[in-house]
Amino acid sequence: MTPRRLPYFLLLLVLACLGFRWWQNARGGLGGEISLAKSLWLATALAHFYLIPATLAADRRLPAAARRVYRLFLGGFVLRAAVELPVMIFTHAWRCGYGLAHNAAMLALLWLTGGGGIYRWLLTLALLAESLNAWLFSRAADPAAGTYFAGDSAAFRSINLITWAELAVLTPLLAAWLVRYRQPCA
Repeated sequence: MTPRRLPYFLLLLVLACLGFRWWQNARGGLGGEISLAKSLWLATALAHFYLIPATLAADRRLPAAARRVYRLFLGGFVLRAAVELPVMIFTHAWRCGYGLAHNAAMLALLWLTGGGGIYRWLLTLALLAESLNAWLFSRAADPAAGTYFAGDSAAFRSINLITWAELAVLTPLLAAWLVRYRQPCA
């Protein structure tokens, strides 16, 4: 994917996550209902942990060391999905602590390698927000019971408010980064 096309893929990702919200809430499937805030957070997380690192890993304008960091980061999240999704779907044995440990490892990768460029700061904020979300979720729900999403119920009210605040910070920062990142491609 090219930097020029990235905004269109980000928009498609947001639309797909909103479609997932409708589908998940309409059919009442595994994981429970998902709030609007959490469906937008899902798009944000997928963008920061998969879509953008994949784009940066392939961008020859970046130094080889930075591309390598993003390849490793992306690989870490692909591996997480390959483990997490089957465990969630088939065993209900996933625990929020596993995700927290993975997020810590990804933060270490970003900061101990010294690579990643300016996007590393935004990715760090996304990882910290995701870690806060996982910790709060672990206090409000039990993945062992098959609840993987925060719905609109009172039990998740504070989590959803915090998620809205995270989105209010990360979305304009992502937009500003994206404008700067795409400039040489215009």
